[in-house]
Amino acid sequence: SSGINAEWAITAGLFPIIMTVMMFKSPIASLFSYKTTFQKLEGSHHILQKIVYILSNFVLIGMALYKCSAMGLLPTHPSDWIAFELPKTRMEHAVGGIVLLS
Repeated sequence: SSGINAEWAITAGLFPIIMTVMMFKSPIASLFSYKTTFQKLEGSHHILQKIVYILSNFVLIGMALYKCSAMGLLPTHPSDWIAFELPKTRMEHAVGGIVLLS
């Protein structure tokens, strides 16, 4: 029974990540192939249509970034970068005890 629960937990977390990857992949692939998309298009409005097409793909990429942020996959907090922080240097040292005079 615990194996079924573990499988459910893996797939429940895996499917949203796969969907988010697809949210990135589709608009990026569309942006790289926009010339073939507009190859057969003629007329004076094709510039405006290209701009709308490119902007809508950037909106989709923005939505994918928002989804990653909502899932906690983007390093947006200072604690996400703690591995790159340098340790603090001490400005003073306090030592207690008996002073030994020599």
